[in-house]
Amino acid sequence: MSTSRYAKTLRWVAAGLAFTVAAAFPLASWTAVAQAQTPAGGAQQAGMEPTDGQKTAAGLMNVFHVPGKAIVCGLGTASTIAVLLLTFGTAYRTAARVFDEGCGGDWVITPDHLSGKIQPRSDLD
Repeated sequence: MSTSRYAKTLRWVAAGLAFTVAAAFPLASWTAVAQAQTPAGGAQQAGMEPTDGQKTAAGLMNVFHVPGKAIVCGLGTASTIAVLLLTFGTAYRTAARVFDEGCGGDWVITPDHLSGKIQPRSDLD
């Protein structure tokens, strides 16, 4: 691959990543607010309410967490397909674990996660 072609490809990859982060920024804060407003489904414990700092931190963390999670999930999905194709479907348990590692767990960090009211979820348990 020539240097100029490599540079063009690298620019397109960087532009795609910048677009993904820019597109996910408003969505991440909206979903965090929406999840923070839904009841947790249990009695609320005293002293576990998120502070204003935790609410701000959750929104800022989601700016990087949500696009990063989408990238890791996409790579995990591609890896899962590759494992299934290379093994003709015999390594489906390994493929499922690879997929769960990338796409499982919490996609949005809420202020309740930071205050300790909600424990982080992992689908690997």
